[in-house]
Amino acid sequence: MYNSYMKLITLNTWAGRVKEPFEAFLKSHAPFTDIFCFQEIYNDLDEELETNVDEKGRNRHILKEITEVLPDFDVYFCPVVENVYGIAIFLKKGFEIIASGEIMLYENPNFTSFEDTEDHDRKMQWVHIKRDRKDVIIMNVHGHWDAVSKKIDTPNRLGQSKAIMDFIQTTGSIPKILVGDFNLLPETESIKMIEQNFTNLITKYNIPNTRTELYKGDLKHADYVFVSSEILVEKFEVLPDVVSDHAPLSLGFDVF
Repeated sequence: MYNSYMKLITLNTWAGRVKEPFEAFLKSHAPFTDIFCFQEIYNDLDEELETNVDEKGRNRHILKEITEVLPDFDVYFCPVVENVYGIAIFLKKGFEIIASGEIMLYENPNFTSFEDTEDHDRKMQWVHIKRDRKDVIIMNVHGHWDAVSKKIDTPNRLGQSKAIMDFIQTTGSIPKILVGDFNLLPETESIKMIEQNFTNLITKYNIPNTRTELYKGDLKHADYVFVSSEILVEKFEVLPDVVSDHAPLSLGFDVF
């Protein structure tokens, strides 16, 4: 590591639509980053596909390509849809892995397509890591989308937050970091539920926007970093790189 503290970056990749800048971003940040948490990750290596880019510009080989760009990292892929689409955590080699797993946050057995009118299952992946006698649990989320309610509270989103908190209650006093694209506004009860046990760095640092110029909507919050009281925040920032319609969030941290 180049700092005494660890560094984490979380990013909704927009399924790799901004290919070359995204790869350049990874290469430039990899030497100084210990943990990457990604949302919107495809791992579809179907050889019958004529191209790895689909009709909406989504890169269906993005997991493979990130892995090639980050050879010094171990990948933990959590499939959510049809075993080829989900979320991923990349850990710089050298961490001891104590445990890892996933939590179901929302289920839709009738999901048929990625159109905005319906949403697929949602999961949280987690990994309990240790280095230099310091433990931390990293949790990565891509939260439920609702085309009607956009980013306000719904029963499904409240249930999602409850599922997250129920898991957290089982982990004791281990330091924890929860990140991802929650598809929620800061003032929602769904976010406030998480704030009962975590510091919300988006509100603490008065971050007005977690989207880039590529996002054409008017609801500018979606992405969050939450830390438990055992996490010492050394630095937190929204990075300026335009590599998705979401902005990368960067956290430098140590563990008490």
